[in-house]
Amino acid sequence: MHDRIIECNVMRATHHILRQRSLITRALVCITLICSGIAAADKRATLVHVDDSRFELIREVENVVGHLVPRQAGYVATRIEGPIDAIHVEVGDEVIKGQKIATIDAEILRIRMALRDARVSEAKANLAIRRSELSRVRQEKNRLQKLKSSAATSLAQHDDAVQREFTASSREKEAKVRVNIAQSELQLAAINLRYAIVNAPYDGVIAERLAETGEYVKRGQRLLRLVSYRQLELEANVGYNQAIALVPNTPVPFRLEDGALHHATVRAVVPEENSRTRTRRVRFTLDPGTPYSNLAANQSVILTLPVGPPQEAVTVNKDALVHKGGKILVYVVRDNKALPRRVTLGISSGSRIAITQGLQANEAVIIRGNERITPGQAVKTAKPTS
Repeated sequence: MHDRIIECNVMRATHHILRQRSLITRALVCITLICSGIAAADKRATLVHVDDSRFELIREVENVVGHLVPRQAGYVATRIEGPIDAIHVEVGDEVIKGQKIATIDAEILRIRMALRDARVSEAKANLAIRRSELSRVRQEKNRLQKLKSSAATSLAQHDDAVQREFTASSREKEAKVRVNIAQSELQLAAINLRYAIVNAPYDGVIAERLAETGEYVKRGQRLLRLVSYRQLELEANVGYNQAIALVPNTPVPFRLEDGALHHATVRAVVPEENSRTRTRRVRFTLDPGTPYSNLAANQSVILTLPVGPPQEAVTVNKDALVHKGGKILVYVVRDNKALPRRVTLGISSGSRIAITQGLQANEAVIIRGNERITPGQAVKTAKPTS
């Protein structure tokens, strides 16, 4: 009897353990199924990149073709006439201010200068003679002045002495003027002799040779064309709406043909409009860090210029826009689902575009992966890396 009771208890305990194991097994199966469902659902969600819409100031910009212009460029001409003795530079040579670039034959000029120097000496000698004559006449007049009260001299003699003094004084003044004239002519001869050496008026590069050794040139004739590539500016012809937005010191980005981005600032808007193109000229100063070694006069650039005043608007990245059936949509993520939103566009600037209707600020908008999204599709979101 006692053994049967023990056997019953053992059987009950065994049955209880088996039932507990069955419950645990069922629980594990349910958990596995739930996790598998979650994983499957997670796999069905599409990964997209989102960016928040934001309320900000935006200003419409427009690309305009401009070109580089030298602040100093022009022709170097001779100041005297004569045969060219030598041209010391070639096209493409870089020169500095004051460097000798051409020489005019100065043999005749040296002779003229020696002649002017001799005439100065002649004028000075003549002046010395006139001064000596004036001194002698004054002595004679003073002597007659003292004898004026005596019977040894007459009034007529005294008057003649006064007249001779006036004449001698006038001749002395004339001799002084001739000395000044001779000295001025000597200075002009020295200047012309100095002009026989043609120097570069500023730093630059020789762009063109217009005369050769041996040619006889007249005063003012062009010898060379010089371009200062280290003093370049930007120039662009812009419309009225752009011109009014460009005030001095406005920063403006521009790109070269190789795509390199640089910056400039507005220096001046020329108050003159082309009646045919309805544009105005604007000059821009390049930033100090611009590599002038890669630039050239008349080189084309693309400037990004503002159009009109800035406006406050809700903006999104341009990649968020989707064109479907003649409509413009953006996909907004809400509760991990992509919901289409029809929008109306405003002005654009860079990578941002204004939304005038259909969107509010701080909404998560899909900017990458939206081309394969269907309305209401489950999505996983991530921020773009850059």
